[in-house]
Amino acid sequence: MAFACSSRSGWAQAQEAFDTERWLYGKVVMASGDSLEGAVIYHPAEDVVQIASEDGIVNSFSAVNVSHFMISGVYKGKPQIFRSLLWNRGSLESDFKVPVFFEQINEGELVLMKRYVGLSAASSDQKYATASLQTSYFPHFASEGTEFQEILYMLLPNGEIVQLRKNKKDLLRLCGAYTGKVKQYAKSNKLDFKRSQDLLSIVNYYNTLL
Repeated sequence: MAFACSSRSGWAQAQEAFDTERWLYGKVVMASGDSLEGAVIYHPAEDVVQIASEDGIVNSFSAVNVSHFMISGVYKGKPQIFRSLLWNRGSLESDFKVPVFFEQINEGELVLMKRYVGLSAASSDQKYATASLQTSYFPHFASEGTEFQEILYMLLPNGEIVQLRKNKKDLLRLCGAYTGKVKQYAKSNKLDFKRSQDLLSIVNYYNTLL
């Protein structure tokens, strides 16, 4: 499934002037194919998206009911896109998967994604968060006073979701025969695997090699 994803600069740095009301215009596409448009708010802790129609009716949906949803006004020029994907929540003991929302950052063979975990929450996502990731607060998230840690993942062609606990090591492991070219590209362009903006550039470069 193809989406128009965030630009390189847009993802790395969200706009300074966010909507302080938290509700932003967006579109929710249901698993059935039906879609709704209106004011959207996302609750990362509960993995629930809400959408309000012009008549004031608010509908709440979990990832089970949704294919994907888009929010405008967060990144310059592109919508913020969240997909519902089956995931075992990183468990090493069980392969049982449930639908979960991930933000999709790019397109290609390797798809960079992220989830948001509250810093005060006890979560398996947060447990393995790398210290290099930037802590951000997104006002359109309905969790007053809560800061969220961005946890990065990679969606593989076979549908497997891999957490990037150590960006450089984990990404290069996925590059296979192209590892040398990717390392050289990063070195030649002075890119840092720990920086969100640079990491996206490296992933996009890898996708051009295929």
